[in-house]
Amino acid sequence: LFFTASGSDHVQGAALATSPPVADDLAAEIYADGFHHRLSVDWYRTVELPVARAVEAAPDLLLPTAETQLCQDMTAATGAALMAAVWGSPLATLYEPFDGTEPPPGTAHAAPDPARPVWPIAPGPAFIFGCNSQTMDECLGRGIFGLPAHMKRAASSIRPGSTVFLFNVTDRLLFGTFEAVTAAEMNVEPTAFSKNPAATSSPFPVQVRVRVSLECPPLEDSDPALGQILRGRGGGGRIGPVTHAQA
Repeated sequence: LFFTASGSDHVQGAALATSPPVADDLAAEIYADGFHHRLSVDWYRTVELPVARAVEAAPDLLLPTAETQLCQDMTAATGAALMAAVWGSPLATLYEPFDGTEPPPGTAHAAPDPARPVWPIAPGPAFIFGCNSQTMDECLGRGIFGLPAHMKRAASSIRPGSTVFLFNVTDRLLFGTFEAVTAAEMNVEPTAFSKNPAATSSPFPVQVRVRVSLECPPLEDSDPALGQILRGRGGGGRIGPVTHAQA
């Protein structure tokens, strides 16, 4: 799901639907504009992506407006292009200011309590998954990262709460920070990442469900700090386990 505020001339962010829409009688009483259903989402990313740039990335994109309709469907190809543009855009902060002298304001976008840990890194090994420009949208859309079968043992340390990252091998960008919702399991989605619509198996059957734990801008593969960390892993490329200190 993508979100835009009518009249803002920007796409504000993307989220994964975690429940089907359900009728909400209370919403029908409060809102006179047709907001009569409610659904749950797992928020992915908050940005300020200009509509002009979004249309440049996804030429077939049509956005809803208050004058037309409140939502608009799109093709898988358009969604993939828009998702790539969203993830490549700078983050936007929607938090209200909080200087630590008074309790955070009680709104949906209140700043987090400064006493909470800044970096949500689980106390244990982490893992870097891989994707390319074709599979990244499916990774984010399904909320599932995958590995080839021969990496099952390497992924055995992943537990619910483990920190995971996603490395796009096409664009050479590292995305994060994600949190594993499940352990590494075989065939959570049996046909995920299959190019053939008639496929009965996945090329990446070792799968983990994930959610966003901290919105961060992507790191370029050429970033010296990232290079130093990854060199500390030894050989084996970008994909695979990393220590807690490296995470």
